Amino acid sequence: MRIFRLRLIFVLLLSASAIQAMELRVRLFSASDVSETIITTDSIDFCLLALDEQGKIIDTIYDVFADDSLRTFYLSSTPQGLSLKRGKTGLGFYKTVLFQGLDSLQQFRIRANKKERAYYGDLEISNRSNHLHLINRVNLELYVAGVVESEAGHVPELEFFKAQAVLARTFALKNLGKHAKEGYNLKDDVSSQVYHSRAHYTHKKLIERAVSLTRDTILVSSDCEPILSVFHANSGGFTVNSEDVWLRSIDYLKAAEDSYSVGVGSYKWTKEIPKERYFTYFSKMMGVKNTLEFQKAVLNLHLEGRQSHFNYQGRSLKLTKVRNDFKLKSTYFKAEIKGDQILLNGFGFGHGVGLSQDGAIAMSKQGFTYKEILCYYFQSVDLESLQYRQLP
Repeated sequence: MRIFRLRLIFVLLLSASAIQAMELRVRLFSASDVSETIITTDSIDFCLLALDEQGKIIDTIYDVFADDSLRTFYLSSTPQGLSLKRGKTGLGFYKTVLFQGLDSLQQFRIRANKKERAYYGDLEISNRSNHLHLINRVNLELYVAGVVESEAGHVPELEFFKAQAVLARTFALKNLGKHAKEGYNLKDDVSSQVYHSRAHYTHKKLIERAVSLTRDTILVSSDCEPILSVFHANSGGFTVNSEDVWLRSIDYLKAAEDSYSVGVGSYKWTKEIPKERYFTYFSKMMGVKNTLEFQKAVLNLHLEGRQSHFNYQGRSLKLTKVRNDFKLKSTYFKAEIKGDQILLNGFGFGHGVGLSQDGAIAMSKQGFTYKEILCYYFQSVDLESLQYRQLP
């Protein structure tokens, strides 16, 4: 394994203390529309503020202190604006409200769309286009811990959690401006990183330790830019080139054999598809006749290893298209006829680019460090400790 170099990144102009204090704006329940929600504040002291369209405080709606036991609020989107109630008492209509705690460890619970989640930080809620936008203002490191738990919190492996923490932090810093026009930094779903709660379940303490031990550390490419820190569940034994899934070739995201993912976790899967539908699909997508010769070629796909395309008589079909259309777990599979069905024996789970979580867990169990795990899945990268330099 190559030894990582620790260098200073002055171009980011961020200190370790600045990184630790950095606040993100993360949109919650971003994959669905929210018309009403129930907010319960678990912290003792906080205040509820009204904001204008520029985010400036225009009024204090409510102060809640230690002797106040009623800390549940009901919010809904109405034509008059955001309706706010405390218990059965109406508190008025607003454009935007902010639940603000006395420190970054303010805790609250959100119930929306029949789901309940728990978070640290502050909560900003706006009435937009007849729906509620919920924005969590949260410390970067608390966000990273929440992402690690949401994305990978099921296996108590410290080095694996440390690797995931570095990737989560790297992604956050690389994508700070991704949704700037919408008024926040990141979403809470797979289009950004899954962030469905603060770290608070079974492995909370181990995750928090992993985040603390890797604090202010990110992965950068050879030109000192934060990398595209992608991962998936299981590579099926071979990772994939970035250009085989997306359009861009990235030098640190290259296909490689991955023995650590073989036989563990979500390595294998099967699916049956009606034979006529399967062959007709390939024939139609390729624009060729559905002959016996063509069907044989379709069945021979992947017999010589993992491929990115199905090629036949000078025509090509990208296998990510096949995966999406048939809702397969990966693009790596072998097919056989089983009566009037096609049986797919598949390998891996996810797009296959970057880190394989099952493989990283296996490496962690075998004693590899998080640095070695990251080096195994990303080529020509460095771990960077962010430091501060004053502008002249």
